[in-house]
Amino acid sequence: MTRKLLCSVLAAAMIATAFTGCGGGASASSGAASQTASGTASTSTSKSKSLTVHVGTEPDSIDPDLNTAVDGGIYIQHCFEGLTKLDKDGKIVNGQAKDIKVSDDGLTYNVTLRDDIKWQDDKTVTAQDFVYAWQRCVDPKTASEYSYMFDPVKNGTDIYTGKNKDVTSLGIKATDDTHLVITLNAPCAYFEQLLSRPMFYPLRKDIVDGNDKWTQDPKTYIGNGAYKMTAWNHKESIVDEKSDTYYNKDAVTIDNIKFMLMDDDSAIQAAYQSGALQFADTYPVSEQTKWAQTKDYHAMAQLGTYYVAFNCQKAPFNNQKVREALSLAIDRNYIINTITKQGQTPADAFVSLGIGDADTSKDFRTVGGGFYSVKDDDYDSNVAKAKQLLSEAGYPDGKGFPSFEYSFNTNSTHKAVAEALQNMWKEELGINCTLAAQEWAVFIDSRQKGNYDIARDGWLADYIDPISYLDTFISGSGNNDPHWSNKDYDALIAKAKSTGDQTVRMQAMHDAEKLLMQDSAVAPIYFYTDVYLQNTNISGIVTTSLGDKLFTYATVS
Repeated sequence: MTRKLLCSVLAAAMIATAFTGCGGGASASSGAASQTASGTASTSTSKSKSLTVHVGTEPDSIDPDLNTAVDGGIYIQHCFEGLTKLDKDGKIVNGQAKDIKVSDDGLTYNVTLRDDIKWQDDKTVTAQDFVYAWQRCVDPKTASEYSYMFDPVKNGTDIYTGKNKDVTSLGIKATDDTHLVITLNAPCAYFEQLLSRPMFYPLRKDIVDGNDKWTQDPKTYIGNGAYKMTAWNHKESIVDEKSDTYYNKDAVTIDNIKFMLMDDDSAIQAAYQSGALQFADTYPVSEQTKWAQTKDYHAMAQLGTYYVAFNCQKAPFNNQKVREALSLAIDRNYIINTITKQGQTPADAFVSLGIGDADTSKDFRTVGGGFYSVKDDDYDSNVAKAKQLLSEAGYPDGKGFPSFEYSFNTNSTHKAVAEALQNMWKEELGINCTLAAQEWAVFIDSRQKGNYDIARDGWLADYIDPISYLDTFISGSGNNDPHWSNKDYDALIAKAKSTGDQTVRMQAMHDAEKLLMQDSAVAPIYFYTDVYLQNTNISGIVTTSLGDKLFTYATVS
């Protein structure tokens, strides 16, 4: 869902910098118009310091503790700021923190806040605002699906699981208005990445407590970031204006950002072509070849996995052989070469390429290897094994297998992939699948509550470490859409989070991923790329391999 950042060497290697060009030689220029896929000029003639962009649809929540979506995180990220933040070069630097000192054993973080940080109603941000927000996130009453992000913090796990009823025992203390002491369970290489993420942002107790509608009204949606939300026209737009109280306001180059909340990719493309949008993160999949030939087109590797989630609590998908059969019958190369065509890599495991192992010169994915062949020439043998497994499960040639539903959120790419899966399962296994397109909020709710058979799913890393992927499937996790549970898996993840020894950590995570994949709780299809359209007279948009899109430092020529 959202993202976080790693130790300095790995972060520098992995995080993309402010975007001036990417992918296939595409680059942002500072002058003449480029031609879009339909031949319509995309240059904006406006000289204002305003942007109208599309990064997603109507958010389910813009509460830093309750949001779980990438686009929701982007909206939040512009209005709030953590102890650390992304700078204009896409690097993690101090944000609200003036200084962060780490003890020699890596267990204690002594944080001094800046003396010029303000909320957008001009009140001073205090250390207690961070304490309140962190305690709120782990409090079981909040029901944050990201409470597990506090596993590295002392007592975090016991509090959100209900074993420890005292939220004040969480390992964060305010010694005065400008100083925090944070205590960890074990050294955490990626902790300063976490500090930049929404669930670690400060919140105002006087605004949030007792008001579950505080995010709905710009008058109460008071952040400490570079932008103040001034309007939320539901299912239409969110409007942000540069905050006069932000300590670094002179570095903020865009005065106004209008986030258009749209889910029809044809309408999004039309808005971009007309100049109504200067940035669009989607368009009809049928237009991919045309857009890829323009200067508006940008593509970069992304730390994430597009996958199929099986409802492991529902027959017949509670049968491992059924799940593995359906996974093996997926022609991943057909999907990425014929449908998406955006440079994705077929996925033979859940953790994507691009994350270092214990030996950081080696990739976690390369060290761990794949769990089935994704070679084009091996598809027939995969299908043969799938048929055998389905027969062993009691459904020879698909006979007797109940018709089931594949759910996905409205989008042309998801629809095309869904139709391909439907055909593959019918043609290769003889089983029938119906398709159910759902509006985003309904889709998310259904998936989280387990009201589905099989569903489209996807995961973007929140920070650059394999645990960001694998934490998703611990028993009871709010992001565990398959509702899969394995005690051995849980123990391995706990082991990985309880030690600072990278060799021990990585081996535990390799072992955990092996359990996940051998039990076929999910069927990874491909590793993501981040593809979007950016007007050629826009530069300085910060994007990262974690899916961040920061418009704060953009410029319009």
